[in-house]
Amino acid sequence: MSSSEENVALPQLPRAAPQDGQEHDTRSENGSVSVISAPGQEDSATSSELAASSNSWVDQFSSVASSQGLNNQTPSSADSNARSESPKSNVGSNLSDSIMTDSSAVSYDNALVQPTGQPTLQVPKTKAELWREVKMLTFTRTLTILYSTTLLSLFTHIQLSILGRSKYIQSIVQLAHDERMREQWQDSMSLTSLLWGGSDMEGLPTEDDMQEVEVITEETERKYLTLSWWILHVGWKDVGERVRKGVEEVFESVSLKTKFSANELFGLVSDVRRRVEFEVTFEGKERRINFASTLLPPTPETLHHVLLQGGIPSRQASAPDATFQSLLAETRTHLTSASFERVLEVCLDRATDMLFDDLEKNVFHENEPKSGITGWEEATASLGPETKVRLAGMLPGLARWCHSAVEGLPNELVDGLGSVREVNAFSAIIYSSYEDRFR
Repeated sequence: MSSSEENVALPQLPRAAPQDGQEHDTRSENGSVSVISAPGQEDSATSSELAASSNSWVDQFSSVASSQGLNNQTPSSADSNARSESPKSNVGSNLSDSIMTDSSAVSYDNALVQPTGQPTLQVPKTKAELWREVKMLTFTRTLTILYSTTLLSLFTHIQLSILGRSKYIQSIVQLAHDERMREQWQDSMSLTSLLWGGSDMEGLPTEDDMQEVEVITEETERKYLTLSWWILHVGWKDVGERVRKGVEEVFESVSLKTKFSANELFGLVSDVRRRVEFEVTFEGKERRINFASTLLPPTPETLHHVLLQGGIPSRQASAPDATFQSLLAETRTHLTSASFERVLEVCLDRATDMLFDDLEKNVFHENEPKSGITGWEEATASLGPETKVRLAGMLPGLARWCHSAVEGLPNELVDGLGSVREVNAFSAIIYSSYEDRFR
């Protein structure tokens, strides 16, 4: 790309004027963009920000899928389209809207704003700036989908394991109750009982015996399953913001013309993952990030909002429900446990391996990793000379994988995570943890 080509300006659609009273999402010390870590925030501000999350990250991703030409567009075709009039320069904007909120996409905006707050004509971006934006947003979207899908899958496994355990215990207690009634009925109707005093029904079990079991009603179960609304509409923005910062720190200085092997790209992605999954403490040590606030609403106000947005009637959402609070507390305990931390790490490794397996076949054109070798790095280490591809040539392959990870049926990413041994073991631990409650 010559210097003259890099300075070719493309027209860009002006951004919509911000609504009156609209505020940017408050950020926590970890770079959060949702209301999770907003100290001192008013309830009205919280409600307005949550109300803005009407569409899930899947909906936002799918809404721009048909308008993007990134899947079938090569760098050469993109250069030719950049000089034509028909393709718009909002490719990066569309990608941004599919993975970020307006507040987090402001950093890419070059609009000139008048003192009155109304935007004027924007400064056109050069081809180099547009390609940089596409590069950043492609990697950001890919890793955000990877993290969000993994977290949602594990959260669903926890929910189903807790509900399944309750149903199992309820059925066992009911079966024992019915068996005791049958046996005592037979004893009361025996010949001895008839000759020496008739039937005695006082010893029969009553419904009070079933009160020891915490029965989950259909209404409570619906409220509990509605909790996934949080990560789909709010929690993913925290993940997306952390990923965006990590991608910018790692890929900012990487040229689109630079050729990388699969192993070299894997190293860059691993560096981004380290920045997303760990934070530096005041003592200068790294500690692993806890994603509990990404999966569950942290305050009673946000919890009430989630239930309302999930279709729960206001009366049911506001009514006291001890069983629901018990389920919520147990779920939070599992999300903050060391077992979940370990399972999440393994699942993220598995999801990353699946991403690079797809890139290996569709971008680098290498053979699949040999069977019996665990770990993508170890598997590819035994291959022959590695094919190197320009970073710009990897972007269409990453975009295709994003579509498959979100819209694929059956979903290979979700199925692959469900088959992880640690996930099944974690579900078994939850399913069998009832000895302290039922004797």
